[in-house]
Amino acid sequence: MVFDGDCPLCRRSVHAIVAHEAWTMTGLVTLQSALGHQLGDHFGEDAEDLDSMWLIRDGALYRDSDGLWRTAQSLTPPWSAAAGLRWLPVPLRDGCYRMVGRYRKKLATDPGMGGAVQSRLLTRLTRAQCDRLSLPATLAET
Repeated sequence: MVFDGDCPLCRRSVHAIVAHEAWTMTGLVTLQSALGHQLGDHFGEDAEDLDSMWLIRDGALYRDSDGLWRTAQSLTPPWSAAAGLRWLPVPLRDGCYRMVGRYRKKLATDPGMGGAVQSRLLTRLTRAQCDRLSLPATLAET
C-alpha cells in the first residue's frame, strides 16, 4: 500500500489496517518516498498529487475507492465488510472518496508514524517482493 505519509487521516487509517489485517501485506510505502515515486513512474501515476492511496496487487495499481475496497478484503471481520463498497456505482464511491480526501488533513488527530507502521515502511523492493506483487524485477534494488 502506498499512502500520503504527511496526512493524519491516512496515517490513522494505515494504523487501523495494520491492526486488523487478516494477512500481512507486503509492505507500506509513502507517496513522498523515492520508492513511492518509482512505483508511480512505473504505473504512470504522479506521486506528487498526494490525492489517493494506492494498492498494488497482482501487478496492477488500484487507486481511490478501488484501492479502498480491495484493501478491505485483506481485513478481519467486521472490517472486511467494507469490501462491499465494490457494489456501489464507481462515480458515487469515488465521489465520496474524493470528498473525504479534500478534508482528510482536518478529519483526524495525528497518530504519528510509530510502532507497527514505522517498522513496515519500505525504502526499496527486493526481487521476492516484486515476485509477490507481480512486478518486474527491474523495480528491485540490486
